[in-house]
Amino acid sequence: MEYIHYEIEDGVAVATMQRGKSNPLNHAMVGEMLTAVEQAAADPAVRAFVLASDRSRFFSPGFDVTEVFTYDRERIGLFLNQFARMMDQLQWMPKPTVAALSGHTYAGGALAALCADFRVMADDAAYGFALTEVNIGVRLPASVFLLLSTAAGVPLARRSFLTGDPIRPAEGLQAGLFHALYREGEVRTQSIALAKYLATKPPATYAAIKEKVLLTAGLRRLDAASNWIDPEAWFTPEAEQMKRQLAEKLKR
Repeated sequence: MEYIHYEIEDGVAVATMQRGKSNPLNHAMVGEMLTAVEQAAADPAVRAFVLASDRSRFFSPGFDVTEVFTYDRERIGLFLNQFARMMDQLQWMPKPTVAALSGHTYAGGALAALCADFRVMADDAAYGFALTEVNIGVRLPASVFLLLSTAAGVPLARRSFLTGDPIRPAEGLQAGLFHALYREGEVRTQSIALAKYLATKPPATYAAIKEKVLLTAGLRRLDAASNWIDPEAWFTPEAEQMKRQLAEKLKR
């Protein structure tokens, strides 16, 4: 794979994002993420899974706006369907999963991280975790608010959802969004250590309890983009205007 480095360490599969300066997500990269998740889920030798980054200061800023914003309706639909499948497979993997957030985690990057059982964040007040879609005119569905509020609590999720403002590490730790905070250089190692600890749990029991936790929280399977976000949300007048403004800003 070109954008995902996949390795297994003592029964823990580690998928490390490695694209560009910050891991912006495009169709090819999300496809590789989906492959890594499915491979880990199907491999009986894998007892836990970690999604990480090897880019300084970033987990992922979300979708690659320089590419994804150029997709037409058909390609956006295919891309969102693929992203929804990746989210679904990660969230419902019947094994422990950890997201190693070694820096800024925004938009699609934050959505991917929310699908992990646990999130370990870099302990730096400069870093943020945010769903920023409100800033670019994209309307997220109620299912995404449920995903965030399940992890961070309703008040913090409401603020993040409506403002797009980042949740800082200390605030996220207090709310339960993050399992632990470590220095950026320790996040990956500590995330793998957590995954190894979780891998000691009886696997069938862990899988059964995890499913009950998700269902009790009201979360459901995302088997298609139509269950997650309508491609037309990317082509409303507001979204088109914000995409143009962002594209112009990036050209400067």
